[in-house]
Amino acid sequence: MMESYDSITFAAALAKLGMSKDASSGLRFVSRRFEENDVDIYWALEQANGFGATAVYFRFYNDKRPPKPQIYIYDNSDITPEKNQGANIHHKLWNAGIVPFCFLFEADRILVYNCGKKPQWDTTGENFITSPHDLIELLNDVQSKLELYNVRQFDSGLFWESSAGQHFKYEESAYEQLLSQLKNVKSNIISRVGTENAALVKRILMMLILLKYLEERKDEEGKGALDPGEFYGAYNPQNPTLEGVLEHVDLFIAVLKELSSKKHFNGQVFYLSEEELSTLRERIDLSLFRYFVEGNVSFFSKESQGIGQISFWKLYQFSYLPIELISHIYEDFLADENGQRKKGVVYTPPSLVQFLIDQCMPLSVPKEDFKILDPACGSGIFLVGAFKRMIQWWRIRNNWEKPKKENIEELKRLLQKNIFGCDLEDEAVTLSYFSLGLALLDSLSPKEIWRNVHFNNLIGNNLFQGDFFKTLHEEKLDIDFDLIIGNPPFNSEFTEWADIINKEEKKVCPERPDIPDNQIALLFLEQSFKLLKSGGRCCLILPSGPVLYNIKTHDFRKYLFERNYFREICDFTPLRAKLFIGSSSNAKPAVVSVLAEKNCPEKRPCYHYIFRRTKASGEKIDFEIDHYDIHKVSYKSAIMNARVWQANFMGGGRLYQLVSKMSDCQTLGEYLDEKVKNDNWKVAEGWTESPNSENIKRVNYLFLKEGKNAHEIKEFIKLEKRHRADWITGFECVKTSGFTEKGISEVNICTDKYFLWPREKNKEIFAPPHLLIKENVTGKSIPVVYSERYLTFKDQIFGVHSPMEQCADLQELGDYIGSKHCVPLMWLLSGKVLTSREGVPLKGDIMNLPYPGIHFDEIEEILLDDIVNYYSDFRKSGEKSIVLESLNDADLEIFGKYYCRILNSIYKNFKPLSPIVGKEFIAYPFILGDVPQINIPSSIEDIESKLKNLIDNRQGYNLWIKRIVKVYHKNVIFLYKPNQRRYWLPSIAVRDADETFVDLFKQGK
Repeated sequence: MMESYDSITFAAALAKLGMSKDASSGLRFVSRRFEENDVDIYWALEQANGFGATAVYFRFYNDKRPPKPQIYIYDNSDITPEKNQGANIHHKLWNAGIVPFCFLFEADRILVYNCGKKPQWDTTGENFITSPHDLIELLNDVQSKLELYNVRQFDSGLFWESSAGQHFKYEESAYEQLLSQLKNVKSNIISRVGTENAALVKRILMMLILLKYLEERKDEEGKGALDPGEFYGAYNPQNPTLEGVLEHVDLFIAVLKELSSKKHFNGQVFYLSEEELSTLRERIDLSLFRYFVEGNVSFFSKESQGIGQISFWKLYQFSYLPIELISHIYEDFLADENGQRKKGVVYTPPSLVQFLIDQCMPLSVPKEDFKILDPACGSGIFLVGAFKRMIQWWRIRNNWEKPKKENIEELKRLLQKNIFGCDLEDEAVTLSYFSLGLALLDSLSPKEIWRNVHFNNLIGNNLFQGDFFKTLHEEKLDIDFDLIIGNPPFNSEFTEWADIINKEEKKVCPERPDIPDNQIALLFLEQSFKLLKSGGRCCLILPSGPVLYNIKTHDFRKYLFERNYFREICDFTPLRAKLFIGSSSNAKPAVVSVLAEKNCPEKRPCYHYIFRRTKASGEKIDFEIDHYDIHKVSYKSAIMNARVWQANFMGGGRLYQLVSKMSDCQTLGEYLDEKVKNDNWKVAEGWTESPNSENIKRVNYLFLKEGKNAHEIKEFIKLEKRHRADWITGFECVKTSGFTEKGISEVNICTDKYFLWPREKNKEIFAPPHLLIKENVTGKSIPVVYSERYLTFKDQIFGVHSPMEQCADLQELGDYIGSKHCVPLMWLLSGKVLTSREGVPLKGDIMNLPYPGIHFDEIEEILLDDIVNYYSDFRKSGEKSIVLESLNDADLEIFGKYYCRILNSIYKNFKPLSPIVGKEFIAYPFILGDVPQINIPSSIEDIESKLKNLIDNRQGYNLWIKRIVKVYHKNVIFLYKPNQRRYWLPSIAVRDADETFVDLFKQGK
């Protein structure tokens, strides 16, 4: 197999896809990894070597993220590949989940495999027969295929928006498919042995999965951490396998007792109490578990859910699945039979864990002593990720040597000295202990049999079972951590010990603001700083509402910002519908990760990164971030302007000034409160019927009953007085669904007699003159009607009534509420609409509008229009949003008009030239004066070549990685950006022009 450019055929094929000798290419050969200076690339190439790849194509980023493998490349250009080679490679890479695509180069074609797609197998279940998901015929030179898979598409991330990229589905990943199968097995066994034994079933399944992990994790020599023949042979010589010891309950119990002995796992993960052992003997049918261990999961599944004849353990190979999967499986198992998890607990997807580990513990900055704590560690997914990174650092310090038997004690000291965690769940802590041990075993080469490795008991020394705040109060943790990282619970309820710590903190620091709504995640954040050494960092995943977007938490946030240096906030709010989706999770929390330092802030800025929902981020392929979603928040803004984060979310730039402009304005709610208090106005929601409530059912029953006794008559009179409403029954009623931005289209006579909340105290809201305002705002303006007729309405509409002599004020108010500005203002001013599931403004957002209205200049009008037309849709629709579509000529003309208009407020004579439009990118030239002083090519390819020469001659510069480029040459400005509407909005023209002012000023122009 050729491994370099000596093969003309291979080199030519690579060049056809844009992979060339040019150093700007992301192509790296596995055989040359020892020449590589970039440790992230070396590590990825070593992994690729384990899968027999010839080369790897990387995506590089225009920020501090490490390069990421996109394609594994196999050179079969001068050999005849083995039968089903591609299918077998695809199967391994599907299990590993480390690269989205692999390309197999043959003499005249390239076989393209999507590593996110589930493998296919033959009818015997013995062989994988997955066909290529696409073919590139090199001799035919089909230009469309070459363009589709040209690596510049991977460089820019735009591949995932293409037709081929759309076929990548996270739900088909080995992770998700395995969890789905295990869920079927778990539910089926529980249904057969009884829900009262559910906890024991989950524990046994978890133990069996752990044993299979020990068996199947093998090194290059095929040596595993557990030798089945050696270990199980002592219990069942005739069938020395795991299924063999499941033939009889006493054999299985003996194995568990051996595993939980002090010479192995110190009585932790494989321990069963006497009560559990008794239940296992008397009530559990082990044959069900034997089917599972044999891999016959078809026994547990409906045909549509199963995997047919193939063995479970053949399809899902733990030799390739990452260790972190153990944590994911366990956390999935914590769900009850309805799929619900503990309140406030959201388990972290592995892709997010790795992203944060790379941010906080970059491979390129190895450290020898680096002490970390996860204060709510669950089953250890962050701890395992951190320990694996420490082992990688150890290897870098030791010239990439792989740890051997003689290094075991050194790695154990590394673990004991640096890895700490707390969790309320005892079993989760034991799983953390096991997973950390497995990570240690997994790093050894050759594999060391687990029996020869004594695991020190970390529980009680490194891993603490119980409330973090109790552990904190008892001073069991030293104040010397370099990093505190994790995903604490989100519930708005303090534990007993959290309440104690909170009160103590308030006593020590009386000026400390209260934590709003008892949001325990904020207490985790505050208290974590106490355990850090000076300069230590805290990286926690927290709910984005309380941390950023809830105005009520601003005082507490300000308090924290004044005492610590908040370096950056990664905002995953746009991904709320996708980030935490899993096989047993219905949770869709809006979250941020906060990276802060125990240091004086010194008025340093905080960077706010907003990760929009695109195809790549939605399918957990990558976290996309663009120039326009990186916001530098000054220290003053962070502590003084509670809504700066909303302004960033809606586009940033001059929106900050607009938000500041409204910060001292009276709100509509405040205006109405004054009117109610002083002018006899009435404001209330419409009536609530609730026919199934107990009181309404009872009063209807008594109304129809003949021959009521004295007690019932008394009861009926009391209920009727409370629930009868003569001011509603028999009058016209607005049908809520018929009330839109266009007005009221349907009115019926109300025939209901009794109402749960008839609004007697505010019944004037149904009388004229009044405004009817719909609470649920789904369009571009708020549905509002001024009426001088008597109309009743339900509680999804609220009414405002005024005395007749003030009807002009009421009409003016209605005109304002129905104006085009109010919906974008609600999106801009409301934190709740950004973080809520529906993404729909409600009554509270209407009440927070500024009133009386304020004047907006032309630029502010542009910003507000883009919020209602584009940014709100991007928040709600994500990868299906209109902002990800290609542009038309009119869009570009509008962009050019506004860009020049703003520049000409200073320079007077900027003009747009004709944009050069390519399929993926657009180059838009602008000139100062009448004639360009340079030649401007007419094709996108020639423009790109010219821009590369103009931009920089540095090695490694790649236009498509940069994605957003401004080039200034003589009297010409080039804007070069992707061909998607979001990069060419009118509001982006404003931001580009403002940035151009800064650039030209720096150049002295």
